[in-house]
Amino acid sequence: MLQRLIWLTLVLAIWASTSASAAPRIVVVRDDSPVARQVADMLGHEVSRLGWSSAEIVVGDQLPADLRREEGAATVALGFTAVQATRLLGRPTVGALVTRAAMEESPLPPAERSTVIMLDQPVERWSALIRLAFADRSLVGLLAGPTLQRSIRTLERKFQDRGLVLVAETVNSGESIVPTLDRLLPRTRVLLALPDPLVHNRGTVQPLLLTTYRAGIPVVAYSEAYVNAGATISLYSTPKQVSEQIIESLQQLLEGHPAAALQSPRYFTVGVNRAVARSLGLSLPSDGELQERLQGTD
Repeated sequence: MLQRLIWLTLVLAIWASTSASAAPRIVVVRDDSPVARQVADMLGHEVSRLGWSSAEIVVGDQLPADLRREEGAATVALGFTAVQATRLLGRPTVGALVTRAAMEESPLPPAERSTVIMLDQPVERWSALIRLAFADRSLVGLLAGPTLQRSIRTLERKFQDRGLVLVAETVNSGESIVPTLDRLLPRTRVLLALPDPLVHNRGTVQPLLLTTYRAGIPVVAYSEAYVNAGATISLYSTPKQVSEQIIESLQQLLEGHPAAALQSPRYFTVGVNRAVARSLGLSLPSDGELQERLQGTD
């Protein structure tokens, strides 16, 4: 009986050891920002649900050299600073919460078994959304600061494929935004707000929304906060959706399958500000209908 008990204990110990070693450990490295913190929290819950273990490091609290001592099967990097810090660790890495402009302005060295999920929605998704929501409006205005200026030609071409005309104005300073917008609005029927820190920030959102509202021009923007502030429609990925794509990419890399160096958001949300739409005399499909129809265009 005693021998049998010893044997059973040994088997359980071996099973526990094997199970523990089989469960991957994920090191989450993040920038010190609210959205990175929120995504990291959601990742922690999902990693735990999968039976994995995790550790979290905030870039700034520890030097990049310290990251090498943090053992793990894979790394998640949230934010551009975190992606920079983890780029050469030599283990599977999924980056997220990074704009395409940031990657283009400060190119990172290539890394095997790594992928970065862009924060930007693909251009084709923006043009499809505008065409679905505003079937009778083909002139789309865009204020382009330094971040967007190199992308204008690509944007124009992609929008033309949907029968839309992109009318872009260059913005060189925060003080010139409203005067530039005043010149742009008579030549457009919809204003597209894409991520650009010079054009869209805490100090410019309200003047921009007030100016477009007075002109009767709907704004299609890139965040939930923007549509809550008064944009007519927004297109964005929630922290939960970002977390879901990160987990899927981790599983792909850990299984030894290659992933694209850069990924567009796979999951997204469409938000409609009904009060603003009514005030502008617009009859728009519901956000759920727009989202469903937009998914069919991908």
